[in-house]
Amino acid sequence: PRTPRGTRGRDDGGGDGDEDDAAEDGENVERDGERAEVSMPNAPTTPTADGADDGAADSGSTKATRLTAQRTRAPSEKALEAMSEEQRQVALAASGALPDVPSVAPTRAQPASLASLLPSDVRSANVPTTMIDEAERKLRRPQVTASEVFRLLMAHYDIGDISRDSMRELPSYDDKNWYFFAYCPDPVSGEKIVKREFVVKVHNGVDSSGISRGVLAAQERVMAQLGAHGIECPRIIKSKLAMYTVPGPDGTVNIVSADTPGAQREFCTRVTFLATNQVAHTLRVLTYLPGKLLVDVPLPHTDVFVRQSGVFVGRICSVLNKWPTPQEIKLVSQRADLQDCMSIIHLEQQGMCWKALESRARLWDLRYFMDVQYFMKDLVVRGVFQDEIRVSMCNTVFNAFKHLVMPVSDKLRTGILHNDLNEQNVMILSDTVALENEFGVIDFGDVVVSWSVNEVAIAMAYCALNKRDPIRDMSVMLSGIQSVFPITPIEMRILPCLIAARLVTSLVMGMYSYHMQIVGESPRDATKSPVASAEAQQAPVTGNSYVLTTQKSGWTALSRLLATGAESMFKRFITDGFSESPASA
Repeated sequence: PRTPRGTRGRDDGGGDGDEDDAAEDGENVERDGERAEVSMPNAPTTPTADGADDGAADSGSTKATRLTAQRTRAPSEKALEAMSEEQRQVALAASGALPDVPSVAPTRAQPASLASLLPSDVRSANVPTTMIDEAERKLRRPQVTASEVFRLLMAHYDIGDISRDSMRELPSYDDKNWYFFAYCPDPVSGEKIVKREFVVKVHNGVDSSGISRGVLAAQERVMAQLGAHGIECPRIIKSKLAMYTVPGPDGTVNIVSADTPGAQREFCTRVTFLATNQVAHTLRVLTYLPGKLLVDVPLPHTDVFVRQSGVFVGRICSVLNKWPTPQEIKLVSQRADLQDCMSIIHLEQQGMCWKALESRARLWDLRYFMDVQYFMKDLVVRGVFQDEIRVSMCNTVFNAFKHLVMPVSDKLRTGILHNDLNEQNVMILSDTVALENEFGVIDFGDVVVSWSVNEVAIAMAYCALNKRDPIRDMSVMLSGIQSVFPITPIEMRILPCLIAARLVTSLVMGMYSYHMQIVGESPRDATKSPVASAEAQQAPVTGNSYVLTTQKSGWTALSRLLATGAESMFKRFITDGFSESPASA
């Protein structure tokens, strides 16, 4: 299933009381399309209530869709002088008067317009929703400092004595993450002071907008689902802000006053604040998962280790595959005992999470892989991507996907996916690699409803990086996955193409994000002198090197996959994927 081009899918609901933010006494919350009032433009601020009516407010992404769908006459100079800077940017973008983003690093002046970030040959019409979503994520990446986040933590969380000096920024694609620790009473004994480690995540403006808050709620439920089945992943830390709720229709909740009959007090899991650039961002705190990232495990990996990682991927697939579809929920609800209201409410909330994730159009969802070619064409037009051999490799994968995957897309299983089981998000929960390793998973920002086989393809694509014989390592991993989560013959047939498609997505989008310089930032320091600030604004913008992680070995892996061929890979997967000890190459 695909969202029609030129439109944005809207999620149909928010989360339950645990997932929705609340305003403190005396503050207005977002209800019936009204925007919550924020008392201060800087942190800390009183959070808004996420989920009261997430679909009512008009978001920046909806405005962007309207801008790209129609063009208006360029405003006169006199009219431009009367506008604010933001209004001028919108008016010029709507008229198509803004120039293209140059391929060289721009200086820190005004942010690039959304229109200039879209591929050159598709700006006027038929713009895929995924393109607008991806461009907006770069434009609305959080522009906040560690000091601002620290003040928010102190104001809205009660997690002990937070160490400001411990805060360090972690790599991220569209959001911002910080590690920190705090000294607090032992949760078991309640007396002994212990050090607890956390991660604070500030979401980009797209995920923080009203229509996307149901997605954030669904991410929290996916983490809870995996944790309940023994899979190690971060846990959400609730803030000290509270609200009162009563169950609403179809799994929703209504925020009510404290004296409402049947109202339950819930502590909020997210805090929404307004940054200094007037963009709203959602903040939440999670427990820190100690251990070693899979990418930090020294090469070469043994067959036993690779197979164990495959078993872990299969466990995740198996647990999430148990999530009921809306059709299954409807059938179960009709046969359920009406006296068991809590079970019905729980099922309805699972259904709302499914709908929120299903309506999400993400470029990193392999269902939308063909949209990646728009970004590749734009890189070619701008002169950034000039390697003819690599362009030809990408076109080969696009053609294969069109003729092999799309015709059978309606026959593939669908379910909820983590959607980003790469070597940066899978962890070894020990300092050393042992015969029996315990794994964990982090970063649930790309959770979607999509083809179930995509989870397998994504994990295998990153397994191929930096390997002497990537086909063999992928086959060993597949044998571990198959032992827990068997895939169907149709899924096995298209698996090689899906693996290559994920590699192309990572390579093209990493290059696009870096070279368009829309993820680069310069440090903000309010204590700098005007002269120093002016010098900082003239300095070239540097890209976020984290988005280039796959570039180092991705092209090598892709070339080996294409040289092997889909048919040979398929035969190796059939031979090795169903065997306990894969044959050597």
